[in-house]
Amino acid sequence: MRFRLGVTFVTLLAAMTALFVWAGMAAGATKTTYIQTADPTDPQNTNIPYLAWAGETVRVTKCLNFEGFQASDLNGLNFSLSGTLNISGWSGTDQAGPNTPFFLQSNSQGLTVTGQWIRNRGLCWSGLITSEKPGLATLKLAVNDPNLERWFEGSKSDGGHGVLFEHDFLVIWMQSQAPVITEVPTPGDPAGDGTFKPVLQSDGSYAFEPGLVKAEVKGTFPLLQNWSGLAPNDTVTLPDDWKWLQDNFAIDASPLGSQSPGAAGSLYGFNRWDIHDDDLATEGHTASSFCTSDVDPALTIDAVDNCNGSWGSGDWADFGPFSNIFGGTNGWAVGPFDPIRADSTLLSDGKVDAGDAPMPALRVDVTLGAASTVGTLSAVDKTDIYIRDSSKDPGDNHNLYAPFYKAYIPAAWNGSSTSGVFGASFANNYASFLTQGFDLPSSVAAPASVDSNLFSHAPLYDYWDAFPLMTQSGYNGCYDVSGDPFPLPTGNLSQAVYTDEHGEAYVQFNPDAGNVLTPDSNGRCDIYTGSLVGNATITATSVYPDQVPTYDHSNKISNVLAKTVDFDPSKVLACVPKGTNEAFCVETVKDLEGNPVEGAPVEFSAQGSQGASPTLGADATAGVPPYDTTGQGGPSAGSGPIFAGGFIDLTTNAKGEAGIYVHSSTNDCVDVSVENTGTRNGGAGIFRDVDFNPTAGAACSNGGTDNSGGGTTTATTSGTTTSGSTAGGGQVVLASPVALTAPAPTVAPVSVAKTTKVVKAMSLVSASVIKTRTGRYLSVRVNGSAKTAQLRITLISKNGKSHIVLRTVKTNRVVRVANLKLAPTVKSVRVGLA
Repeated sequence: MRFRLGVTFVTLLAAMTALFVWAGMAAGATKTTYIQTADPTDPQNTNIPYLAWAGETVRVTKCLNFEGFQASDLNGLNFSLSGTLNISGWSGTDQAGPNTPFFLQSNSQGLTVTGQWIRNRGLCWSGLITSEKPGLATLKLAVNDPNLERWFEGSKSDGGHGVLFEHDFLVIWMQSQAPVITEVPTPGDPAGDGTFKPVLQSDGSYAFEPGLVKAEVKGTFPLLQNWSGLAPNDTVTLPDDWKWLQDNFAIDASPLGSQSPGAAGSLYGFNRWDIHDDDLATEGHTASSFCTSDVDPALTIDAVDNCNGSWGSGDWADFGPFSNIFGGTNGWAVGPFDPIRADSTLLSDGKVDAGDAPMPALRVDVTLGAASTVGTLSAVDKTDIYIRDSSKDPGDNHNLYAPFYKAYIPAAWNGSSTSGVFGASFANNYASFLTQGFDLPSSVAAPASVDSNLFSHAPLYDYWDAFPLMTQSGYNGCYDVSGDPFPLPTGNLSQAVYTDEHGEAYVQFNPDAGNVLTPDSNGRCDIYTGSLVGNATITATSVYPDQVPTYDHSNKISNVLAKTVDFDPSKVLACVPKGTNEAFCVETVKDLEGNPVEGAPVEFSAQGSQGASPTLGADATAGVPPYDTTGQGGPSAGSGPIFAGGFIDLTTNAKGEAGIYVHSSTNDCVDVSVENTGTRNGGAGIFRDVDFNPTAGAACSNGGTDNSGGGTTTATTSGTTTSGSTAGGGQVVLASPVALTAPAPTVAPVSVAKTTKVVKAMSLVSASVIKTRTGRYLSVRVNGSAKTAQLRITLISKNGKSHIVLRTVKTNRVVRVANLKLAPTVKSVRVGLA
């Protein structure tokens, strides 16, 4: 006697008959056949491969989505809807065995799976499979329930084999290849050849602009065993061979698509494995997209972008929605591609090419060479790269292209309703994934169609956030003309990033984050001779993101990129005639970018070579072209005559100039000297000297009278120019990730507050407390497209009380925060972007 069909069972049965081929429904019943039609918007109707790196675990999932059906409808049904998952083929160098590949939580090649209800996905069957070695595996899912099958067959049963439906999976594990890194032209490196020079800014100043390094990775797997001879050299390379893979492996649920492997490649006017966009900035949208502007009915290729604007703005704009040839995604377009999340991850553009390969995230470690004397590395936000107009909000219509901008890494995790590369809660004896859990801020509401478990504590990665592996801070053992210690390159010397689904990642190179200098025997670093050049090399290494396969010992280091940074500091002393028997002697000081240094302390003196006693004096108001020392300061500013052997102490003005007049009517050659007292380090500072005859108004030579020559003379140098030969101390810290570390000889610790990215991206790269002879100060570096940035600085005293101050600093260089001398009571400092 057959069991009775309740309303719930009938609902389920009616939904199933629309999807599968059923025959001989009951004893004496008329045979009925139902043929499934291929739905182009459902990737589960074809066999798009899951891609992973060797050593990773993959969660494969098949879902049946019954419209109007709820999980509660399963209550009381007396069938299990369980099944088995088996390996039916393997292309690796070794035959499939108990170790390659294998299912987790199973002692055999087969895995028992049970249907689980997933909200908005339907009834799903999943299994975990892993492989240390590369290759392609074919899997067979068979879902069975003997009671249900016998009811269908009735007395005409063929034995009650119990198979309700079957599904085939393709899973590919790849061997990672060495990255290929290239220079990307930027305003700081316009030729893209790795040469950096100061760039003229809109305010008339000069600054170094950061550079970009692009890393691209590929993966390979063998196609042997039953497929031997099918691929050239029995090897497939992705993403390059994605179209070839489709042409030889694509099948789907339609009669035409099932004729032979590859037959489903192009049917019904679309490509079955067209799941992704490309990385081109081309525009234009198909009539079948959901775009309401820039639509051309003649187009068959869609420029996948946020054509109708994003559901969020600023930092939240990169969630989409994004267009595709079937309409578009929802407003939670978070990668990677997942066949059971087609509403969020299907980005079909109308063609199949290498851009469609859903490359799994690969960790790439980018590192500066040990002999590098300049530069640090920092993160790049993908919204700053793949944006059509950076002056507008990313969420504006058509502004973001080439998604995804965020992705789950790993793609699946415990408790998630996703499939793809799987990550355990933690790894015991290997690093595994570096990403952390993510919580959507309470101020931001996700689209109503998105499951809450897709953003609650999810390992969401924002391309291309960096994980510091080795950082450096500290100072060289010498001082600049303002009395501040020269910083070592301060920031990341090595960092890890994850590639996106096109197999690429970007990192930023900061050319002006400090220098490695070698002090001379007097503790001076005279970099102001116009010849300071910094050099750096960069390499990248492929690192398996999860468990590193023990068999793979190949070298995964990229090509080498060379960086050259041409600095433009100068310190020149020159004299010009001022009047009868008078000269005007001026020192001009410029920083690493060639900008005038204001407030640098200098000390002048003069001596006649034949025993004459020239008169010196500070003249803060007069100038002789091309010099104008108006605004110079210091204790001697505006002082009267001082005879030879005395000193005049001044500070440079806004033009970086400080000058004196020299009077002598003896027709004698006068030796005028200027010392930059800020560079003193236990002895004399950096000097400049010039020989000038005020009577003749001309340059001369030491030891005699010289009435010939022009009206100016350039400086001679005292002190040794040294740069870039050996490390000058400081501290190097290993961590992952690394908190900003206060460098020696810092007294107070500094913490950097996390800031929210704005449209013009600004990032606080470094902050440290420096101790000089005159007190403690704050040194910072902020990178960004704006010329200045405002800091919010919290000063915390020893008694725990805090005081907040705001200061504005120039960007893209290490600067000392002006008008902020730390009191002895300040114990620590917090710095953030205001």
